[in-house]
Amino acid sequence: MGFGFVLAGMIFLFDPFINIFDILPDAVGFALIIYGLSKLSDLELKVAEARRRMTSALAVAVGRLAVILLSFIMEFDATLMLVFAFSLATLEIFFVIPAFNMLFESLGYSCMRFSAKAITNKAENLLKVTPVFLVVRSVCAVVPHFTALKNEYGYVGEETGLEGSGVLYVMLTVMCAVVSLVFGIVWLSATLPYFKWLKNNRELNAHFTERYANEVLTDEALHMKRSIKRFTALLFVTLFLFICVPIDEYYLMPEFLAPALMLLGFWFAKKYAGDFKNTAALCIFAAAVSLAAYCLLFRYSSAMGYIYLPYEAEGFWGYFAPYAALAAAFYTALFFIYKRSFAALEGMIEGCMGLRDTADARRREADDYRKKELCAKVKRLWAFVAVSTVAGALLMLLSPWFALSWAVRLVLAVAAVVYAYNVKSDIYEEAEKIL
Repeated sequence: MGFGFVLAGMIFLFDPFINIFDILPDAVGFALIIYGLSKLSDLELKVAEARRRMTSALAVAVGRLAVILLSFIMEFDATLMLVFAFSLATLEIFFVIPAFNMLFESLGYSCMRFSAKAITNKAENLLKVTPVFLVVRSVCAVVPHFTALKNEYGYVGEETGLEGSGVLYVMLTVMCAVVSLVFGIVWLSATLPYFKWLKNNRELNAHFTERYANEVLTDEALHMKRSIKRFTALLFVTLFLFICVPIDEYYLMPEFLAPALMLLGFWFAKKYAGDFKNTAALCIFAAAVSLAAYCLLFRYSSAMGYIYLPYEAEGFWGYFAPYAALAAAFYTALFFIYKRSFAALEGMIEGCMGLRDTADARRREADDYRKKELCAKVKRLWAFVAVSTVAGALLMLLSPWFALSWAVRLVLAVAAVVYAYNVKSDIYEEAEKIL
């Protein structure tokens, strides 16, 4: 039932934060826990809510990774690091503590009901230990950064950046890391045996497996609902990747992730993806070409980004032409990927409506009207995305001659995201009516 993945995910959460850095990435741990709870969340309401909160915690952990990556590119002063550390720690506590409480409560109750060898005291102990550990870990991550508010004892100033050369800062960092590590080891020593016991409990796993086979695997409506919501969410997220804002002449948004995310979306909705193999090949080709183009764009920006009129500089075409060729190939492939995506989305809307099979003539008429309305919205969104894709490609290719091309792309991308959110909300609302 996925207890092994949850067990593996826990191992990534016990280590302390050093500055904002996380030696064992929490994002990996939360991803493993979320995957491990995927089946159990279909059977237990509290586990489903815990998994939802873990997903929010995963977003916070990904944000931490983004801050870490940006710290290698941009210079953050100590006060800004304090803001980042405090915000991330607060958000993590807000999501993770309720998630673990719900998880342990649900597991303890299930063990008591369905296992003759229940050890509810361990679940109760984890309910007490886990919040203490998570609070200590987050507090220890923030405390050293408060030295930025002082002007004595060699605090971390703007000149020292992330190195933390202040004496007090270094002392607090080491002390807090040790304290956090001790609490982490105590927590992990209590958590691992419990999940090992759950993983090896045949009686409990047999009960959950039987329920999953009878209640979930046979539920066509549930699978339809998940397919359409996952596909729509991934399609929506890809549009964010085209909100292009240059930072120090570098374009940091990784557009090559868009076809990779759409490949995942098509995998979730194979039934409506048409020829999945050809679509997958197109997505892989687009991702590879875009990654190469992104590297060449970084190379071009490093050489020409700070020049006022780059097209007049010597060697301009040697830097720009390879990127332009690959970018044109990528946007062409992306156009056809989005075309297939919106065609698949219309197919899923048709299927979503068809599952009702109501005998009420007025209800069928209302469903037909709603279906046409949603399909019309999807077609309008596709038209806008198609125009934005073509315009975005032209604007990127014209960026050496048109300095504000990124601003026009930004407006188009934001408009597409806002309209797509409206369409996504309508589709989600309709998908909820399936069950």
